[in-house]
Amino acid sequence: MIENRGQRTEGAEAKDDRRWKRGGRKTSRFSIFSFLFLIAILSVLCAMHYAPCAYAETVETKYFTVSLCDGCSPSSFAQKINATGLFRLDALSKNDSDIRSVIKDGIDSLFLEVCDALDIAIKSYRGRLVVFPDIIEVSKVASGSAQIVEANLPSIYVPSNNTIYISFKDVTAGMLAHEMAHAVISAYFGVVPPTRVQEILAGYVEYSIRKKMGSLPQRR
Repeated sequence: MIENRGQRTEGAEAKDDRRWKRGGRKTSRFSIFSFLFLIAILSVLCAMHYAPCAYAETVETKYFTVSLCDGCSPSSFAQKINATGLFRLDALSKNDSDIRSVIKDGIDSLFLEVCDALDIAIKSYRGRLVVFPDIIEVSKVASGSAQIVEANLPSIYVPSNNTIYISFKDVTAGMLAHEMAHAVISAYFGVVPPTRVQEILAGYVEYSIRKKMGSLPQRR
């Protein structure tokens, strides 16, 4: 009788062991699914974080979709990015279509200047440009991106969504050209150059644009 009870006990322990293993596998699967679900939620939140402000004015150019957030005057922005100096903004009316035309021409002209400076020709390119009111909003995007090392910047380019984020308060044609250079480099090269090389090239482009505009500091 004792021997039989021992056999039943061993059998029961074996069954319990099998149940524990099955339960462990179920718990492991549940943990994996929970982790994946959490990642999905975080991705959605990041996408919301990257989205332009709710009441943005959008201008479609040949190369960019430009989103201007509330507080970012289209006419002032057009003045700031007037890289070529060919547009007489003071002669324009307050008509929205005129301002939109200037923004389109200014953005596309600057983009072509950047391509010329890099000696890179891109047949087809489409990117996004989001204009935030100030550096604070740009910094929030930078801090939420693993691709941006320094967060406190007035302008950044995020390769993962091919978007330039820039501060309306600080924007200049040279600054925008710098970020456009990053976008061109990212789109053109199959293997993107190291960050330091990219910064050297983008810095050269910014210098070229500022020199052409006459906005470089005067030598004493």
